[in-house]
Amino acid sequence: MTIRMFLAAVVACVSCAVAPTVQAADGCSVVVTGAYKYPVAVPAQDASDETKKELRVVELGDSIEVTMTGLDKLNDCRPNKNLDAKPILYLAAQPLKGLAGYQPGPPADGKMRFDLAHNTASKAAWALVLANPWPSVQPLEVSVGFEDASPFQSSATIQFRKVSKIFFFLGLAFMAVLIVLFVCLLWFTDMCRDGRPAIPKDLGTTVPVPPTAYGPYSLSKVQAGIWFLVVLGAYIFIVAVTHDLSGTLNATALTLLGIGAATMVGSAAIQTNQGEATAAVKQEAIAKDLAQRIQQLKADVTQKAGTPEGARSEKLLTDMEFAFKRATNQSIGFWNDIVSDANGVNFHRFQMAAWTVVLAFIFAIAVTRILAMPDFDSTLLALQGLSAGTFLGLKVTEAKVTSVPGETPKAAETPPK
Repeated sequence: MTIRMFLAAVVACVSCAVAPTVQAADGCSVVVTGAYKYPVAVPAQDASDETKKELRVVELGDSIEVTMTGLDKLNDCRPNKNLDAKPILYLAAQPLKGLAGYQPGPPADGKMRFDLAHNTASKAAWALVLANPWPSVQPLEVSVGFEDASPFQSSATIQFRKVSKIFFFLGLAFMAVLIVLFVCLLWFTDMCRDGRPAIPKDLGTTVPVPPTAYGPYSLSKVQAGIWFLVVLGAYIFIVAVTHDLSGTLNATALTLLGIGAATMVGSAAIQTNQGEATAAVKQEAIAKDLAQRIQQLKADVTQKAGTPEGARSEKLLTDMEFAFKRATNQSIGFWNDIVSDANGVNFHRFQMAAWTVVLAFIFAIAVTRILAMPDFDSTLLALQGLSAGTFLGLKVTEAKVTSVPGETPKAAETPPK
């Protein structure tokens, strides 16, 4: 027991001896006591409490004034007594490097002002401060300090909005218009399709074709459109939050746009050099054959309605109409168009479509979290390029002429006597 008491007394004496030394080495008596938006807006006499609160809300691009005690002894707080070091602003404990303050008056006034601006040096800190942006207001801790040092003691907070209401709703409206316009052009025009329907002229009314029929969707054009929309949307989002018009696009975004463009160009070149004239003659002959079989099957379905033979004929009729659309270069539905060739679904098409959707989703989520276009490593970019290269390589061997599904049921033969 005596030994324990002796050790405790030694520890207490050492602590008392060290504490004054640490305090003396620190020697910083600057304390942040308050922060508010500058210039101070004066509300009208009949203004509501909500209006008064709104006038005090701080946003990126505003200026704030920080009040401190002991500002005239700021030199005692400089790390390593470096007189060139300038105090910077800390928001939510994040050092906004490059955001140096200035004193509007003598140090005895205890005031320092900061202009809240997004720059290259403070980009990483702003990404943490502005993460998950929403036009709601929340309190943020405010302090001042030197780079690579602890901030001054502070009890100050400001009411901060991560994204301006005007920029938020303007960006949202612009993206909504852009998406609606893109979908309308995708759905009702040839923007992302491969050619126009090629229907033989001498079919008559055997197989009715709507006058607004479009060609099949092109996987390469749809992929290029997706990356265009994702990158443009990310750019608008980042600009709306950070107000940074330059330095937003990066090598990853340009590479993904380049892969989409190169795939689209390569697909068009392959399609042009595949001897379309010969394939067109074969397709026309098959289309006429399918039209005749469809006419026969319709009559057969009508005659055998409600019987097992009629059900089989109805199923075959559906397959024949499906094949007729393929043979005449008509769209058979968005998903079927992009994952299939003239005769059916192909794995290399599905692979390219799947990786495009997955990487586009990851890209969009990353933008909302880091407020910058993500830097994909070479592996992910190579994966997207590999799937696009596989698609182009196997597109050369894709079926060009539609096969005819099954055979048209023949009339029952009369049994021999």
